[in-house]
Amino acid sequence: MRSIILLALFTSLCAAIAQHPNGEWRTPSLVARVNNQQVANPDNEADDEDPVTKTKTPKSRVLVIGEPKEAVDRWFDWDETCTDQTERQEITAAFQDALELAATSSKFLKALRDRLPKQPGSAANKDNVAFVVQEDPAFTQMFYAQDNHIDDVRETFDVLLQKMKSFNGRNGDKNGVRFICDKEGKVKSAKGESFCGTGDTAAQAITTNAGDHGIIESKYSFDHSASIVFCPAFFDRTRFPNMFMIAGVDIPKTLDHVDCKERIMLHEWLHLKFTRDIGPSPDEIGFEKAAKVAGKSSPRKADWANAKKNCDNYAWYALYAYWNNNGDACGQDAWPAGVRKPNKP
Repeated sequence: MRSIILLALFTSLCAAIAQHPNGEWRTPSLVARVNNQQVANPDNEADDEDPVTKTKTPKSRVLVIGEPKEAVDRWFDWDETCTDQTERQEITAAFQDALELAATSSKFLKALRDRLPKQPGSAANKDNVAFVVQEDPAFTQMFYAQDNHIDDVRETFDVLLQKMKSFNGRNGDKNGVRFICDKEGKVKSAKGESFCGTGDTAAQAITTNAGDHGIIESKYSFDHSASIVFCPAFFDRTRFPNMFMIAGVDIPKTLDHVDCKERIMLHEWLHLKFTRDIGPSPDEIGFEKAAKVAGKSSPRKADWANAKKNCDNYAWYALYAYWNNNGDACGQDAWPAGVRKPNKP
């Protein structure tokens, strides 16, 4: 049974969390790996050959579990590092709910666009901006209330919805997305260092596109598949729980309490070439940093050029809009009290 938070959109732009029929939250039911678990090489990835010694190293293989359906249909592949059932459950829940967040964000933005007092043009309209400021604090902070870019942001969520739910036609013959589980920090860079890093600068997850060799150690560098390495930080449930865990506990549903694995999942998929191909800069992470990216200069003004290429602006918009419009919090502002908002269009 899926752990999905069902995100139903109401006319008032409010979404409600729906529990399972028995009233309990459950993680997805997956089969634990057993001895001699099957692995496969569905894309016929060639062994890595040392140019000097000619020694061949097999590429890491795809773990064949048979669940969830998303993996069976190759919306993503399990790398053979993902032997732990709990890790697979958490990743599956993050993937499924990230899709739900993308769908709901698209609906929120369509409803916002349809209610604008004036037709958007190529430049921001002051009446529309004022309306957005009043109606959608999430879009105000993450995209500076720029009405002329509502459709652009919505299109990004629609692209995610299409490409996360497909295999064929993603990017020529480079269709796959391999999920690599690195809870122990054992995956190395091409230089032999920790791929995820350590200390305060350690990554939460890292995306490598198909054919981008010389970044990650060769056995995880694929010709036909992108990869997302889930780093030790990703599996820290204190810092990054799944959304359904946040929904089920009595804590303030403000942005300083709702960071989660789903936000990381959305962020990483936006780096992939066949979605938005967002590069490594500015790559500012966190709701405050993302909001600051949306504006610049003094006096402050919109900075769409940077906001559109910062993955966390989209990921935090999705979380911010959801918690603004969820259940009892409908119509409230999930921005935490005491934290200064950087954007006042």
